[in-house]
Amino acid sequence: MIILEKNSKITVFGGTGLLGSAIVKRLKAKGYQNIDSISSKEINLLEKKEVEEYLKNQQPDQLFMVAGHVGGIYSNMKRGADFLYKNTTMALNVFESIKNYSKNTKILFTGSTCIYPKENPQPINEDRFLAGKLEKTNIGYAIAKITGIIASELYTKQYGLKTIAVMPTNLYGPNDNYDLENGHMIPGLIKKFYDAKQNNNTITLWGSGKPRREALFSEDCADVCIYLMKNYDGSEIINIGTGFDYSITEFADKIKKVLDFEPKIEWDTSKPDGTFEKRTDITRLKKIMPEYKPRSFEEGLKIVLEYDF
Repeated sequence: MIILEKNSKITVFGGTGLLGSAIVKRLKAKGYQNIDSISSKEINLLEKKEVEEYLKNQQPDQLFMVAGHVGGIYSNMKRGADFLYKNTTMALNVFESIKNYSKNTKILFTGSTCIYPKENPQPINEDRFLAGKLEKTNIGYAIAKITGIIASELYTKQYGLKTIAVMPTNLYGPNDNYDLENGHMIPGLIKKFYDAKQNNNTITLWGSGKPRREALFSEDCADVCIYLMKNYDGSEIINIGTGFDYSITEFADKIKKVLDFEPKIEWDTSKPDGTFEKRTDITRLKKIMPEYKPRSFEEGLKIVLEYDF
């Protein structure tokens, strides 16, 4: 096992994004200092030569591969080919370059719970991987993440790379993307309610409000990723979720309560709901990390409002 030590040379690809910045923050809080936080402006992971050059020169002890081309339902439906190409290319460039130039680097690859079939027993355990048809609204992104997971397995088996793959649920937290067209559901909800309170506007929300979702605070996910990098070297994929979920309507009610604001809400049922429910089974994670206890949505929301707004 490659142990994550205080003096380890650590790289975070996607280090300025939601999860990447949370990992960097939590690593520093835990006393790790030799951290290279890489954004797309510094290294374009779509360009293999740039990835190769970096890994050849730096050869980090640990690499958190949390970079990705991400977005909500609308952007996934509109630009599915981009999500497929960019996320697949980035993942394969990283694995191939590690294999060629930095074989002693331990990699943590982040997938997504969208890799699981559209129809599942709830909660969804890791054995549901590749067990059925995918949700079509984000199929490009899902296939790209599936490719990354399979790459993790195959490069480990054929070339002896040291890899682990985790499946985070829906994340929110400081430094999120609040673009209403391209962002995810939770930050979109927060932004809509915050803006409506400032302007006393009616809020229009997509779908019926009935689908259920998890919401995991980004720094809680970061703590799990760091813990697994330090303590886990198994081949099984691991869900990172909360173990509980809420309907979109219930999320709206919680945001209203924290903001102390009671707007008029209109539901645009002409827009898709997406998968009705995808609550993750975190039994495997809890066996590895018994102390794991994600914070409540209300607690995380208060931090987000203080930090981002």
